[in-house]
Amino acid sequence: MEQLQDTNAEEPALSATTVFASLAELRDAPGYSPTAIAERLVNSLGMDAAAPLLGVNVELLVRWTSGQDAPNAAGRLQLADLDALVGHLHCAFTPAQAMLWMCSPNVQLGSRPIDVYRTQGSAPVIGAIRAHVQEAFG
Repeated sequence: MEQLQDTNAEEPALSATTVFASLAELRDAPGYSPTAIAERLVNSLGMDAAAPLLGVNVELLVRWTSGQDAPNAAGRLQLADLDALVGHLHCAFTPAQAMLWMCSPNVQLGSRPIDVYRTQGSAPVIGAIRAHVQEAFG
Protein backbone atom coordinates (compact mmCIF):
# COMPACT_ATOMS: atom_id res chain seq x y z
CA MET A 1 0.00 0.00 0.00
CA GLU A 2 1.31 3.43 -0.87
CA GLN A 3 2.51 5.48 2.06
CA LEU A 4 1.95 9.22 2.45
CA GLN A 5 5.36 10.85 2.83
CA ASP A 6 6.12 13.37 5.53
CA THR A 7 9.21 15.53 5.72
CA ASN A 8 9.44 15.04 9.49
CA ALA A 9 11.41 11.81 9.98
CA GLU A 10 10.25 11.46 13.59
CA GLU A 11 6.63 10.81 12.63
CA PRO A 12 5.71 7.35 11.34
CA ALA A 13 4.43 7.00 7.78
CA LEU A 14 0.65 7.03 7.54
CA SER A 15 -1.08 4.67 5.16
CA ALA A 16 -3.54 6.06 2.64
CA THR A 17 -6.06 3.49 3.85
CA THR A 18 -5.92 4.92 7.37
CA VAL A 19 -6.36 8.47 6.13
CA PHE A 20 -9.31 7.70 3.89
CA ALA A 21 -11.00 5.45 6.45
CA SER A 22 -10.85 8.36 8.88
CA LEU A 23 -12.21 10.78 6.27
CA ALA A 24 -15.16 8.47 5.60
CA GLU A 25 -16.34 9.04 9.16
CA LEU A 26 -15.77 12.80 9.00
CA ARG A 27 -18.85 13.53 6.90
CA ASP A 28 -21.09 12.56 9.81
CA ALA A 29 -18.96 14.24 12.50
CA PRO A 30 -20.93 16.97 14.29
CA GLY A 31 -18.53 19.84 13.52
CA TYR A 32 -18.38 19.02 9.81
CA SER A 33 -22.06 18.72 8.96
CA PRO A 34 -23.39 21.33 6.53
CA THR A 35 -25.51 22.74 9.35
CA ALA A 36 -22.49 23.12 11.66
CA ILE A 37 -20.39 24.73 8.94
CA ALA A 38 -23.20 27.12 7.99
CA GLU A 39 -23.65 28.08 11.66
CA ARG A 40 -19.89 28.64 12.05
CA LEU A 41 -19.81 30.89 8.97
CA VAL A 42 -22.83 32.89 10.08
CA ASN A 43 -21.28 33.31 13.55
CA SER A 44 -17.98 34.47 12.02
CA LEU A 45 -19.21 36.62 9.15
CA GLY A 46 -22.86 37.37 9.79
CA MET A 47 -25.77 36.25 7.66
CA ASP A 48 -25.64 39.21 5.26
CA ALA A 49 -21.95 38.67 4.44
CA ALA A 50 -21.90 34.85 4.38
CA ALA A 51 -24.85 34.40 2.01
CA PRO A 52 -23.42 36.32 -0.98
CA LEU A 53 -19.96 34.80 -0.46
CA LEU A 54 -21.62 31.38 -0.67
CA GLY A 55 -23.62 32.46 -3.72
CA VAL A 56 -26.98 31.89 -2.03
CA ASN A 57 -29.73 34.13 -0.71
CA VAL A 58 -30.16 34.77 3.01
CA GLU A 59 -33.34 32.69 3.16
CA LEU A 60 -31.56 29.59 1.88
CA LEU A 61 -28.66 30.10 4.29
CA VAL A 62 -31.17 30.38 7.15
CA ARG A 63 -32.63 27.01 6.10
CA TRP A 64 -29.14 25.45 5.92
CA THR A 65 -28.24 26.87 9.34
CA SER A 66 -31.44 25.62 10.94
CA GLY A 67 -31.20 22.21 9.29
CA GLN A 68 -34.54 22.72 7.50
CA ASP A 69 -32.80 22.27 4.15
CA ALA A 70 -29.56 20.60 3.14
CA PRO A 71 -27.23 21.98 0.49
CA ASN A 72 -26.60 19.98 -2.65
CA ALA A 73 -23.07 18.80 -3.47
CA ALA A 74 -22.09 22.18 -4.93
CA GLY A 75 -23.44 23.97 -1.86
CA ARG A 76 -21.51 21.65 0.47
CA LEU A 77 -18.32 22.42 -1.46
CA GLN A 78 -19.00 26.16 -1.22
CA LEU A 79 -19.52 25.82 2.54
CA ALA A 80 -16.26 23.89 2.94
CA ASP A 81 -14.35 26.34 0.73
CA LEU A 82 -15.50 29.43 2.61
CA ASP A 83 -15.02 27.66 5.96
CA ALA A 84 -11.39 26.92 5.04
CA LEU A 85 -10.81 30.54 4.06
CA VAL A 86 -12.36 31.89 7.26
CA GLY A 87 -10.28 29.46 9.33
CA HIS A 88 -7.07 30.72 7.71
CA LEU A 89 -8.14 34.34 8.19
CA HIS A 90 -8.82 33.69 11.89
CA CYS A 91 -5.37 32.14 12.32
CA ALA A 92 -3.48 34.93 10.57
CA PHE A 93 -5.33 38.13 11.43
CA THR A 94 -7.53 39.87 13.94
CA PRO A 95 -11.07 40.41 12.59
CA ALA A 96 -10.29 44.05 11.71
CA GLN A 97 -7.04 43.07 9.99
CA ALA A 98 -8.80 40.29 8.06
CA MET A 99 -11.43 42.69 6.74
CA LEU A 100 -8.77 45.20 5.70
CA TRP A 101 -6.58 42.52 4.09
CA MET A 102 -9.48 40.94 2.17
CA CYS A 103 -10.65 44.29 0.80
CA SER A 104 -7.26 45.81 -0.07
CA PRO A 105 -5.34 45.29 -3.31
CA ASN A 106 -2.89 42.40 -3.04
CA VAL A 107 0.18 42.39 -5.28
CA GLN A 108 0.59 38.60 -5.14
CA LEU A 109 -3.02 38.01 -6.20
CA GLY A 110 -3.19 40.93 -8.63
CA SER A 111 -6.50 42.02 -7.13
CA ARG A 112 -8.33 42.28 -3.85
CA PRO A 113 -8.50 38.89 -2.08
CA ILE A 114 -12.30 39.14 -1.80
CA ASP A 115 -12.55 39.46 -5.59
CA VAL A 116 -10.15 36.58 -6.16
CA TYR A 117 -12.20 34.43 -3.78
CA ARG A 118 -15.39 35.21 -5.68
CA THR A 119 -13.88 34.26 -9.04
CA GLN A 120 -11.37 31.52 -8.16
CA GLY A 121 -12.34 30.16 -4.76
CA SER A 122 -10.29 30.00 -1.60
CA ALA A 123 -7.12 28.24 -2.82
CA PRO A 124 -5.23 31.26 -4.19
CA VAL A 125 -6.36 33.44 -1.29
CA ILE A 126 -5.26 30.86 1.28
CA GLY A 127 -1.91 30.69 -0.53
CA ALA A 128 -1.57 34.46 -0.20
CA ILE A 129 -2.47 34.28 3.50
CA ARG A 130 0.22 31.65 4.04
CA ALA A 131 2.76 33.78 2.16
CA HIS A 132 1.78 36.78 4.29
CA VAL A 133 2.27 34.78 7.50
CA GLN A 134 5.62 33.41 6.30
CA GLU A 135 6.84 36.92 5.51
CA ALA A 136 5.65 38.23 8.87
CA PHE A 137 7.08 35.39 10.96
CA GLY A 138 9.66 33.87 8.59
